[in-house]
Amino acid sequence: MRAACVLSLAVALPLAIACAETTQGPLAGASDAWQSAPEPTPPTPTASAAGPTPHAAWAGYADVLHLPAVTSAPFTSQGHQPAQQVDVRVNDVARATYSALVTDSVFPDGSVLAELAHGAAGNGYVMRKSAGVWSYFELDPQGTLLAGGALPLCAGCHAQAPADQVFGLPRPR
Repeated sequence: MRAACVLSLAVALPLAIACAETTQGPLAGASDAWQSAPEPTPPTPTASAAGPTPHAAWAGYADVLHLPAVTSAPFTSQGHQPAQQVDVRVNDVARATYSALVTDSVFPDGSVLAELAHGAAGNGYVMRKSAGVWSYFELDPQGTLLAGGALPLCAGCHAQAPADQVFGLPRPR
């Protein structure tokens, strides 16, 4: 009986979350959710099956550094605070989808998207999709993992994105 209850919860909870009404955020690159939300408490580093142990070097960092930037020039990121000059890097698996990003685009499994500080200072942020689910990674300037996995703060903000939890590049004003 207990196994049946656990199985029922394992099926019902994701369905309830998936069917819950969500508020669609502004168009790609235009989120201002961080401005209207109360100042968040710094996230407690967490680990999950989707990510490595916090405060350890992230094995994918060297690969991300070798990805070509999809931005023609650094821009000021408004989504991750504090605002900093960043470059966006995308792996080959995600490149076509990212280049043609529109509302309701869906990225394939294996997609890796990174927003890295331009220059030596500032944190980097990486998203990796596996089994249809995005994992989030916050890295210090040396690529050390500060937090990774199913991070609630990241997932909550990115749930507002119009395209598979991805906002895209900022639009010209």
